[in-house]
Amino acid sequence: MSDQLEEIFARTRPTAIQAIRPPGAEAARRTVRIRRRRRAVGLAAVVVLAVVGGVFVRKPAPPPLPPADPVQLTQTAKVALGTSTMPTAVEKAAEVTPNWSASSAVYFGVLTLHAACAGTGKITLAVMGNPGSESQLTEPIELARLKVPCSERPEPVRTDFEMGGVIGIDYKIVENATAPRSAGFAFRLTSDTGEPLTVTDSRANARNALNLTSDKGFGVGGGKTAGPRGWKDDLPSHVGTDFRILAACTGHGTLVVEILKKSGKAVDTVRVPCHWPPKRYDFESTRGSGDLYYRISYDHTAGSSTDLAVQFVPK
Repeated sequence: MSDQLEEIFARTRPTAIQAIRPPGAEAARRTVRIRRRRRAVGLAAVVVLAVVGGVFVRKPAPPPLPPADPVQLTQTAKVALGTSTMPTAVEKAAEVTPNWSASSAVYFGVLTLHAACAGTGKITLAVMGNPGSESQLTEPIELARLKVPCSERPEPVRTDFEMGGVIGIDYKIVENATAPRSAGFAFRLTSDTGEPLTVTDSRANARNALNLTSDKGFGVGGGKTAGPRGWKDDLPSHVGTDFRILAACTGHGTLVVEILKKSGKAVDTVRVPCHWPPKRYDFESTRGSGDLYYRISYDHTAGSSTDLAVQFVPK
């Protein structure tokens, strides 16, 4: 039996050898390309993992920002206002809070409100006047409103106004678009009067500026707002037709005093420069005859007012 198997294997061996051929050059090249491709893909995966791993290790997430310091923000806003070349009436600085308010005395003249805000958001600062009883008003009067943007490097903003006709002043934040404890602000109120003059300062009174030593004659005065037409009235007969005109007024405009006949013909006209504090001016009037009347007007920008005093003194 074993001899028969050996004989069979002996007959099939040449055929099997002829059927098995070694791989050719193309097959070898294909095998090399496959191995290189696998090696490149594996290397790329390793590089990607190394880079991704490095991002998380070398660049951690930034820590949260510290909360804003209201004290520092307030100081930044105050510094942003700089120094003033004009006399300062009021100067305040504070953290921005929803119901912030402050008060001050009433000041004469044209006042300039300067304000700056450090931090984020924006605020609106209002100046409110408390009316006197003679005005028959019961609600506060808004005298000025200033929108103030907040930023890391605040830029001051400004507006001008007057405090006429009120007996007290309040400063309020009326609009607040800032997050809690995220902003500080500062404001300054400057006056054009040469120095801050209040209603209690006798130097601001035009009648005091006349410094009359006698009650002889006829005087007119008080706080007046007059356009070019002004107002007029008769001169009392005891003043006569030969008199002096003494006058003073506050502010920067010009007070015009006219002496006229009943017919409307002008007898004399004097022009009085207004000042802070007011100054007295003396004029020798042209001698008139018959019944006379006077007309007073205030030549200045619309809406402005002056405190005036005029005295007609017989010679």
